[in-house]
Amino acid sequence: MLGKRLRFAREALGLRQADSAKHLGIVDSGICDMESGRRDPKAAQLAALADLYNRPVSFFFSEEPLPQEVVLWRGKPGAEGDGRRIQREFLSLCEDYQELEEVTGQAVASRLPEDSTPKERFGYPQAESLALRIWQEFDLGSAPAESLRQVMEERYYVKTFALSLVHNTSAASTRSPRFGPATLLSRDNVHWRRNFDLAHELFHLLTWRTFRSPQEQSSIEAEEYEESLANCFASRLLLPESPFQQSIEPFLDREGNPSITVGQVHELARSFDVSAEAVVYRCAGMLRWQKDRTERVVEMVCASRIYRENRPVESLPSRYVALALQAYKQGLISYRRAARYLRKGFKEAQDILETPGDDIQQDDQITIAAD
Repeated sequence: MLGKRLRFAREALGLRQADSAKHLGIVDSGICDMESGRRDPKAAQLAALADLYNRPVSFFFSEEPLPQEVVLWRGKPGAEGDGRRIQREFLSLCEDYQELEEVTGQAVASRLPEDSTPKERFGYPQAESLALRIWQEFDLGSAPAESLRQVMEERYYVKTFALSLVHNTSAASTRSPRFGPATLLSRDNVHWRRNFDLAHELFHLLTWRTFRSPQEQSSIEAEEYEESLANCFASRLLLPESPFQQSIEPFLDREGNPSITVGQVHELARSFDVSAEAVVYRCAGMLRWQKDRTERVVEMVCASRIYRENRPVESLPSRYVALALQAYKQGLISYRRAARYLRKGFKEAQDILETPGDDIQQDDQITIAAD
């Protein structure tokens, strides 16, 4: 099993045996011998391979079946190089999150619901209905984007990370039997784009079994129709009909036609914390605009140069960081392991780990710390 797991970890990153051998400073046949079971790696070599493959050493000795690592990408990052490394880092973060929950006694099964509508019956009305149900169940109020991530993370235990992604890739999601539902956002996008991406990925998590085959493995992309359903869901969730209708009523004449400036579109976008284009498309859907009119308005809005302050995002969820601090301060993990969880060098980690503060004991206190 050690050899099989070494090969699995290498191939998951798209590396050749020659790449791994070069990393260890040995001949290519040395990796072949390790993976075929003809020889065992030395302790230092195994540690070096674990670092290269972004896996804990314990992974190679586990007796559990090899994991099914299925990640759904919005804009697939490519099968080689950076794309594979980003996917492995995302999954590694999810696995570390699960380990932190377990070592601190805070492991909780995700409460995120799953829609059971068969794929052949799932269309735009179902996407709209699902958005309404989730908006009500999550109690998102009149500005859903403000609280969506916090509700997903703290009430439904969806693991959400942000990393710098490769070109044309904006988000990803997975629903694992081991660590549950998780999403990955681009930290390089402006925050209102990330809001839409998060709602978009939430649709995929809710309908995972509807559109995913159990046989699918590795990185995949959704079909165009599924993506359009996810966009429909995200639009309805972040711009719910009742609050949005009230917001645009001052701009409607007696016939229900809008008389709204580009600046007012941007103001609506700020109030709902979404893009101006999302506002236009939502107006178009509610007011039944023709396609050519919608495209003209979108073009005008995109051409405008109206300043809007962006809010950066931390790569690691605040609850994840709080769990790492709790585990370290209670002596459950070493300094080196805590630094690895926090993705920091020793000196950077010291500023975080040595910060004075009371140990966190209970789940409700972790939530407070996360805030």
